[in-house]
Amino acid sequence: MTPSPVPPAYVGVWRRTLLKTPTLRDTTTRVFWLQTDVWHADIRIPANRPELSGDTLACLDRSAMRALAQQQGFAGITEVSGDVCRWHRKIDYQPPGRFNDVGRMRFDTPDRLFEYGVEQDYFEIWERVDGSGGDSAVLELNTPSQPRSLLLRAGEFVMLVRDRNTPLVAADHLETSIDAMSDDELISSLDLVISFGWRVDSASWRVELSTLPWREDQVIAFQD
Repeated sequence: MTPSPVPPAYVGVWRRTLLKTPTLRDTTTRVFWLQTDVWHADIRIPANRPELSGDTLACLDRSAMRALAQQQGFAGITEVSGDVCRWHRKIDYQPPGRFNDVGRMRFDTPDRLFEYGVEQDYFEIWERVDGSGGDSAVLELNTPSQPRSLLLRAGEFVMLVRDRNTPLVAADHLETSIDAMSDDELISSLDLVISFGWRVDSASWRVELSTLPWREDQVIAFQD
């Protein structure tokens, strides 16, 4: 069955400005949610992620790879029913968990959105990023020999998502699993790309955030 488009009010790029749980208040993690008519992509980079030398996962030591394992991000289909929003994750940086991603939503203003957790106790504030309104699109970049890849656009903003080759087993968090992994298994587990940025022109875009830090500030041609 073809998914129904989300209400137009959701389309765009949203920056999270606050997360509150019973044990946490977070205003520093860099979080962006790009929503198209149907597909979404999300990236969450901790503010304390260290500067990493090298330009491949194989160049990193275990301490650096543990820092990357704290990142989050995902992509999939968004379903909105009334004020309840469900994010059906098709690609996920973190392992499959115990809870579905479901929030009860309330627009404080057209560009400010409150999210209340349904299956977990949390509250988030999202603010729409200027320049992300208007049209949106998603392109699947799949080839038979490569993992699933998506290129999403909302207004002037772009998010690229490329899955890892081997799915993760269920766990509370990737970081809790890495001590039991070999070096090759750990590299494979971290080899999932989520990059967020904006269009420089009709032919290229610049990466602002990425789960592979050395990609940040790169200008990438759309044809690549």
